[in-house]
Amino acid sequence: MPGREIRVTFVGIDVSKLVLDVAVVSEAGEVQHCRFENCVTGHAELSAFLAGFEGCRIALEATGTYHRQLVQALEATQQHVSVVNPAQVSFFVKSQNRRNKTDKADALMLAMYARERQPAAGAPLNAALQSLAREVNAVQRDINRLKNRLEAARHGLAHGQVIASLERRLKALEEERAVLERELERETKASNSAELALLTSIPGVGIKSACYFIAEVGDIHRFSSASKLVAYAGLSPMQFQSGSSVNKKSRLSRLGSSELRRLAYMPGLVGIRHNPILKEFYQRLVAHGKSKKAALLACVAKLLRIMYGVLIYRQPFNPNHLGG
Repeated sequence: MPGREIRVTFVGIDVSKLVLDVAVVSEAGEVQHCRFENCVTGHAELSAFLAGFEGCRIALEATGTYHRQLVQALEATQQHVSVVNPAQVSFFVKSQNRRNKTDKADALMLAMYARERQPAAGAPLNAALQSLAREVNAVQRDINRLKNRLEAARHGLAHGQVIASLERRLKALEEERAVLERELERETKASNSAELALLTSIPGVGIKSACYFIAEVGDIHRFSSASKLVAYAGLSPMQFQSGSSVNKKSRLSRLGSSELRRLAYMPGLVGIRHNPILKEFYQRLVAHGKSKKAALLACVAKLLRIMYGVLIYRQPFNPNHLGG
């Protein structure tokens, strides 16, 4: 006796700070709209509501922080959840010639995106670890701003108490950064010690960079290939060519994670001096006419491929394996 065919339901969720606008689209194209609060109670109510549908494929946009608890709640009920890049959804919406811009309409577009593009479900991230790494980076940005203000004050006509105040705040932020960095390293060693050892076997990748990478990327098996990881970081080249009249130079897409792109930059910079594969690659690109900046960014992309390789194959860095 053949098994019963499983129907698929496509769900789009427009997430805001307080409200979740939900659109449910059946395979036949029937649409339902509903709304829930973006809180623990609302998440439970939404999960109960979705339990009444078969084969839900849920799409929602990354919103910084407001979607994280919702995703965790949905994944806890074994739902197929795709957190999609807002830029990709924006391109899709433009292709639909949509005129209305409301939360309800946005939810429907997300459901239609799930129906047409069938995005894969993402492997769960360690959201707490990622939040810790991102807070370290946020504190570092605050430190950089304070340093600039202090430098300006010292070279201007600022009151002595202004300079003293800036110095106190700078010292406090630097101490806070150190506390957060120690906790990030401690938690990463506790949860991902094997991955940490593999990544730090790569010349140019220190323990801090490895911790940030693990926190931002999570399970490397989220990506089916090294190219997918590079694309996620927004380091894939985009070509501009049309007919015989338009043929611009390729440039980076920058459509992926700016956090991953930023954290890979410094190890790439160190790598072109100390990593034999990256050093040779960088010198070859420059010798063939690439600008130093373009060559460096290509090396950052190659470094991500190397990081992907050591994690996938569970083997430390091997300088003789020039495939990267």
